[in-house]
Amino acid sequence: MMFKDVIGHDNLKNRLTENVRQRRIGHAQLFLGADDTGALPLALAFARYIQCRDRGPEDACGKCPTCIKFDKLAHPDLHFFFPSAPNQEHKKDVSSKLFTNLWRELLLESPYFTWFQWLKKLGVENKQAIINAEDCNDIIRTLGMKSYESPYRIVVIYMVEKLYHAAAPKILKVLEEPPENTLFLMVSENKDRILNTILSRAQIVKLPLPEEQKVAEALTDRFGVEPKKASQIAFLTGGRLTEALRLCHQDEEQLADFESFREWMRCCYANDVAHILKWVEKISQAGREKQKSFFQYGLKIFRMCVLYNYDAGHLIRLDGEEKTFLEKFSPFVNHRNTLQIVDAFNQAIYHLERNANPKILFTDLSFQLNKLMHVRAQ
Repeated sequence: MMFKDVIGHDNLKNRLTENVRQRRIGHAQLFLGADDTGALPLALAFARYIQCRDRGPEDACGKCPTCIKFDKLAHPDLHFFFPSAPNQEHKKDVSSKLFTNLWRELLLESPYFTWFQWLKKLGVENKQAIINAEDCNDIIRTLGMKSYESPYRIVVIYMVEKLYHAAAPKILKVLEEPPENTLFLMVSENKDRILNTILSRAQIVKLPLPEEQKVAEALTDRFGVEPKKASQIAFLTGGRLTEALRLCHQDEEQLADFESFREWMRCCYANDVAHILKWVEKISQAGREKQKSFFQYGLKIFRMCVLYNYDAGHLIRLDGEEKTFLEKFSPFVNHRNTLQIVDAFNQAIYHLERNANPKILFTDLSFQLNKLMHVRAQ
């Protein structure tokens, strides 16, 4: 991954390259942005630019021995740490080093992937992956060795908010005062979930969503999407690249979310208990991360309903059956119940993260929704 491969963020690229030229590289930097923003690709491009032996004013050369190793993510002074969990192959005492091959495979396929895609690659959709104490011990051991061939040792930590709170103290000292020529490049989607002791030690690089035009151009140039369709997809997704790619490939999971959500809302409104329990049984078999993703989809629909009710339909980024459903469903999400519905969904996500029983949770939420959807706007 080079800067030219990162979609959008030209100002950030210029700032990062200028910092390298002026030798003002922060030893701990946090690339903060949703998976759609390209925080991980930008961090990887920055790491390559720093290590490149013949870098130019705007990008790495792409030809030197260092760049060739970066192409395969096999540079000896580039170290990855990321959340993991026991799977069929490794059933206990897991750490990042056991899943390095899977990590490289996913990154080489495309550095623009979602958290759920990583869990799916691990085969742990039902579990909550974390960066554990063994990972922290590995970081300390890694930094106890000299760099192999480059001026810097670079440690990339993906989803640093998943750092287990009891393990964090192990790396606070080395994060604040790392060995000479050591850089930490951390990537996060949610600033509020990062431990304050970690956050206070990092220089934040905040990434907005890429410009819609840049996303449309990338869909056309890199993925062969017809320009008109690419522009439409970029608008519908608001510049969210991973969503745009799913639309390009007509992602079945996204369609399943819509159909499942529509079915759920209908049986909740009708208070069809038998249908609700049947639906709950089905959704409970999905993994926790999939369930959380489903809740996020529901929150997106509720937000669109509010926009529609306040005559802001031009901001709605839906089409086809989703838009038709929204127009019919929006009267049941109004100023008198919206906050309660959103709060109920956020509470459900909170409890899922703390291993609540999904059958009890979804059943209780269904009955709450039945009452809330019958609250009419006056």
